[in-house]
Amino acid sequence: MNIRLVWTVFTTLLEGAGIALLGLWLLPKVDFPLPLWVVLLAEGVLLVLAVYFYHVGTVTLDQKPLTGAETIIGSSAVVVESLNPQGMVRLDGELWEAVTSEAGISSGQEVVVIGRDKMRLRVKPK
Repeated sequence: MNIRLVWTVFTTLLEGAGIALLGLWLLPKVDFPLPLWVVLLAEGVLLVLAVYFYHVGTVTLDQKPLTGAETIIGSSAVVVESLNPQGMVRLDGELWEAVTSEAGISSGQEVVVIGRDKMRLRVKPK
């Protein structure tokens, strides 16, 4: 069984018991009685929130982190050494060897990464 589901059910039951204890036992002792429907409404809202946060948390925790080559595609880089058709670009503070199919891109121009072949980027003008 999924440990996140067990933990969510356990903590929801614990919070529900706390609300019931507060609303049905403690508050009447200090002369502040709550109607039963208010306590039940609070329990219902707590249950709905627990299900919602369980869903959101599970979706978030199950996402695979985006790192590596797939994050480079679509990024902007600045040409450091003219691309004719090969040269160097600076991407996120790192120098990369790059190649383009365009006529020639001079130093200082901005390019977009459209692919990667091992350690060489394929770029086009922005």
